[in-house]
Formats: sequence, C-alpha cells, structure tokens
Amino acid sequence: MTNNSSIQTPSARPQQSYPTPAGPAAAALLPLLILLFVLVILIIGAGLLYVTLAHPSLATPLTVAVAGVTLVVTIAGAIAAFLAVSRK
Repeated sequence: MTNNSSIQTPSARPQQSYPTPAGPAAAALLPLLILLFVLVILIIGAGLLYVTLAHPSLATPLTVAVAGVTLVVTIAGAIAAFLAVSRK
C-alpha cells in the first residue's frame, strides 16, 4: 500500500478567486446606464406628447397615466436610494 500524500482532494485545494473587473469600462457603466434611462424616458415622453397633440381628447387620460407612472418611479427611486444608503 502506498501513501500518496501529494494528492489533494478537491476540498483541500485552495479556492481561486476571480477579481472583479476594475478599470475605465467598469467605472463608466453606471453613467451609461443613467444616460440610457434618461434617453428612454425622453423617447417615451416625446411619443406621449405626439399622441396628445394629434388626439387632444386623450390629454386627460394620458395626464392621469403619466402621473401614475411618475408616482411609481418616485417610490422605486426612494427605495433604491434607501437600499444604497443602507449597504454602506
């Protein structure tokens, strides 16, 4: 019987850790996401403005819908801000 002390079991091997990507691409991700979000909001707003100008009878229902979406976005932003502060 031989004693192979040089053979390690998978659990005895050191775990290799992979570093998180750091650099200009990682640093620019959040501003690009914010820019994308703003552009999408502007495109949706321009579409709603066009529909309101083309069909004036839809002004009141669209105003109520936009107010509802604004409320949801505001609540989501407040929750996101609270979570960001509580992580630190």
